Amino acid sequence: MNSEMIRIGHLASRIGVQPEAIRYYERRGLLPRPRRGPNGYRIYTAEHLERVEFIKKAQTLGLSLEEIREVMELKFSGTSPCQHVRDLLREKLSAVEQQIARLRAFRRELADSLIACEESLRIHRTSAEACPVLERLNIERRKRRE
Repeated sequence: MNSEMIRIGHLASRIGVQPEAIRYYERRGLLPRPRRGPNGYRIYTAEHLERVEFIKKAQTLGLSLEEIREVMELKFSGTSPCQHVRDLLREKLSAVEQQIARLRAFRRELADSLIACEESLRIHRTSAEACPVLERLNIERRKRRE
């Protein structure tokens, strides 16, 4: 394959994205506009391929397209984007740590609720009794209304 003659479908399939994603990256300023062939089709280069691969890899770190565009602008302007990337990654890590803390609290709540259900069923040996978890939820809802 001639690296100067990559069509959008082939570029998309090589990276594992839809052609519309590549067009979207162009509109967002993440990819330079490709030249057009005599038939009007976009003709991509190895540079486009590398940039789309970079975009996809950066997304795996949780970077948004806007953040990726900022990093690329810094890089291609000759400015080192390392400090900016570090700051972005710190923010992402902090957000993940907060999410983990929320998930741990949620897990504890689920585990406590399950224990309460199992204890109630063990004691009463029937599901006809009031469910302690539902009762607790109703009490909490009533408290919020007051």
